[in-house]
Amino acid sequence: MMRGLYLSFAFLTTSLGSRQGEPTAPLATRGSGILRSSVRSVAGQRGPQRVRRQDSVGLKNHNDGTLYTIDLSIGTPGQPVTVIIDTGSSDLWVNPVCETSGQPSFCSSFPQFDYTSSSTLQDTGAADILSYGKGNVTLEYVTDLVAIGSAQIKDQVFGVGVESYDIPVGILGLSPPTSDAQTQYSFVLDSLVSQGLIESRAFSLDLRNVDDPNGSVIFGGIDTGKFIGSLEKCPILDPTETPSGADRYWITMTGVGITLPDGESQTSDAIEVPVFLDSGGTLSRLPTAIYQAIGDSFPGAQLDQSSGFYYVDCGVGKQAGSVDFIFNNKKIAVPYADFIWEVDEGQCVVGVLPTDDEPVLGDSFLRAAYVVYDQDNRNLHLAQAANCGSNLVEISSGTNAVPSVTGDCTGGAEQASATKTFDATRTRAPTNVGSSKVAGATDVGPGPAETRVSVTGGLGTAKPTVDKTTGGATPTASPSATKNAAAPGTSLCADAFGVAGVIYVVAMVM
Repeated sequence: MMRGLYLSFAFLTTSLGSRQGEPTAPLATRGSGILRSSVRSVAGQRGPQRVRRQDSVGLKNHNDGTLYTIDLSIGTPGQPVTVIIDTGSSDLWVNPVCETSGQPSFCSSFPQFDYTSSSTLQDTGAADILSYGKGNVTLEYVTDLVAIGSAQIKDQVFGVGVESYDIPVGILGLSPPTSDAQTQYSFVLDSLVSQGLIESRAFSLDLRNVDDPNGSVIFGGIDTGKFIGSLEKCPILDPTETPSGADRYWITMTGVGITLPDGESQTSDAIEVPVFLDSGGTLSRLPTAIYQAIGDSFPGAQLDQSSGFYYVDCGVGKQAGSVDFIFNNKKIAVPYADFIWEVDEGQCVVGVLPTDDEPVLGDSFLRAAYVVYDQDNRNLHLAQAANCGSNLVEISSGTNAVPSVTGDCTGGAEQASATKTFDATRTRAPTNVGSSKVAGATDVGPGPAETRVSVTGGLGTAKPTVDKTTGGATPTASPSATKNAAAPGTSLCADAFGVAGVIYVVAMVM
């Protein structure tokens, strides 16, 4: 371990034995190229003043906004670390700064990684600022062992947080690289393949509703006991076809609708809306016309124009309706119970906000979907999530890596005929406007990665300053250099402690 790491990170040293809420060991199976690990739902802050601590066995209130996390082991000897599982970004990083996390008590309930206790950690001499839809982190890159269950990734590059804002838990990114190739290294999904732990860069994600602690991520495999019917193949859009131009898990949504509690089904005419699937975002964000149509369809919904939320009686979540999303021949029906978020005691909102720039289907959608992410072949495969046992099937390599399998579960109408047309294209004036219920209610999750700032320089060099109000970074030197890529376990900077830090200006997108 390089001496500079101790100098730069001394203030981050923690006593893991004194931490509350240590994660339990992840459930994982390894063999035949399949690695399964549990995904847990934990409640973040509900409303501006309320904090709920993590609950390792599930949540009592299924309407809570949540984060979905996975437990890792890092270092030698291994230390338990909990991170958000995020399909909207690509980096792994740990150790948010709890004092500036926006949820300090919640953040402090998780153990942090004590870098000084790992005999295998190495400094890379590189750093970054990563900005997300909500919050940012300044981090220093190191390499060390990262274990998912019994499977160990050797010399994995990851970040250790130095400064961060509005992010209470570290992040495991599983998206394709979202920025210029010269700043990339071997991400976790890449390393799982290159080190022979799985056959291809593919995984399936089963978040489940927050009452069910048995969600999972399966690297290199599918569980046919967790979905209904066939898997619908949806091509990942080329970056040139997406609103942001970033290479994320963008696919085309071809319809949207609603099934009312009385069973009446309404479906839109055919549409083509690019959406990307982001497990790191609590809410979904959809074009204004679709957002309004969904909000107005909920019984008794009132629009709070200051926040953009549609408020509903929390009892609506107990009714039998669903919000329906269509992808070619597949309908994913999201029950009211999974689409409503309780932002404060007795105050519930519909889990959608408006955007005409970057439509996102977050956890309010993903709780009802079984999704296979095939990064190598640039496809997502979708089905209605269910639970009727477990049967793991390996994802191999090559063009047809994801097998053509049918879910073992039954029930649900994959593409029910609608009795009425759901108007998803007309922008309308609000029909039922109410006053603000909970000031400051906002999305729990970090949202997608927006920008990356590459920094060269040793871990002992001066850090950039970050605007605590906007989250924007300001430069400490002229923007004239970028981080050089290197293989895991090697230095990313020839003279880690002799080069001054260099960063770029970041424009935050909130």
